[in-house]
Amino acid sequence: MEPLGWSGPDTTGILAPVLDAELEEYLLLAYMQRVEAQIRDRKLYPWLTEVGKRASQLTELRRRAGELGSSLSGELVGLDLPRAQLLRAGPDLGPMPEVLASVDRALPELRSALERGNGLREEYRSAISCEPVGLLPIAAQEGWLLLRQGKQAVAYAYEIPRVQAAQVAGAGHVNVRTRYCATFTVGLGYGYWQIKAELVRTGPLPNPAVFVFEASMELPRIETFLPLAKRMAYEWSMGAA
Repeated sequence: MEPLGWSGPDTTGILAPVLDAELEEYLLLAYMQRVEAQIRDRKLYPWLTEVGKRASQLTELRRRAGELGSSLSGELVGLDLPRAQLLRAGPDLGPMPEVLASVDRALPELRSALERGNGLREEYRSAISCEPVGLLPIAAQEGWLLLRQGKQAVAYAYEIPRVQAAQVAGAGHVNVRTRYCATFTVGLGYGYWQIKAELVRTGPLPNPAVFVFEASMELPRIETFLPLAKRMAYEWSMGAA
């Protein structure tokens, strides 16, 4: 990822600052406008994870640059007799001052978006109820998630691997693997127990964990509802383990 390249996630560069301050501001503005569009559409991911990574990278860069600057000694230019101190010119850091100026422009915007996104994540999560269908097995690390909005319940097989990736703040859902299975229409004669029976009949697990999630507001399924459901299932499963 390029923290100052604003070219989206999963890029291969380390740092690509634009040394034209006005151009850098336009690029940052364009990036934040794309983030704002996702916020308006109630889409949390992947932008929330991406912004968190960028903010962490730039914060770490700022810290390391401060350590580097304090460890370097510039050219000797004089002597302060009253204080008995040598006077040195500031070290030559090349383009680092321009890089840090770009960082200082970007960090407040990223942190503001991150704070807003985290608040929205909690708001949307509070609008989602989660209940198991029947008794949970002793090991609830695999099974099905039922995501319901309206009369439609979308079923995903899920699995929590034994070896898990290091978690990024706000991205606990990445440790839950899911695969779309089917979409069911819930009605008076066909509820969650019937859906669970169908999943058990067609699936490999004799007594799977089945969680049903119901959202009281309309949420984009892929970008918001599913990641939040995965996060909740992860916490529930780990608590039951």
